Amino acid sequence: MQVCELCGKLCNKLYKVIIEGAEMNVCKDCARHGKTPKTYSRLGKKKIITTKKQQQPVKRRYKRDIFDIVPDLREDYGDVIREARERLGLSIEELAKKLKMKETVLRKFERYELEPNDKEIKILEKFLKIKLTDKYEDSSYYSTSSEDSFTLGDFLKKG
Repeated sequence: MQVCELCGKLCNKLYKVIIEGAEMNVCKDCARHGKTPKTYSRLGKKKIITTKKQQQPVKRRYKRDIFDIVPDLREDYGDVIREARERLGLSIEELAKKLKMKETVLRKFERYELEPNDKEIKILEKFLKIKLTDKYEDSSYYSTSSEDSFTLGDFLKKG
């Protein structure tokens, strides 16, 4: 006899399913709450769009994972954009035309009402010759242990 990992019931046969991203061995009753590992995909199903002329599937783009490393946007990004634009002698309308962006979006960047995404940051940095991202470097950590090994206390910030 084996024990179901979900409900704790004793069973003769357990089924391997994925429930909320965790692979579990469960009884027949609990198996309906999950998917079999063969049919489960972290990325979801591919959307297939076909036309009469072309029968090739169209793949969806991979969405960014929340744990992907993203550079930090400078806190004064609006002022940096405005100063660089003024240094080049361009109005918002002229800059928008050259960058093929909307004027309202550029205005919102300069007024801190909207943060540029990665693509917009690259476009602005290249054209205006500025740096909108900060690399995070924090040297305010100290080690309290006398040994070479680290403990959780070693990662406390200095007060």
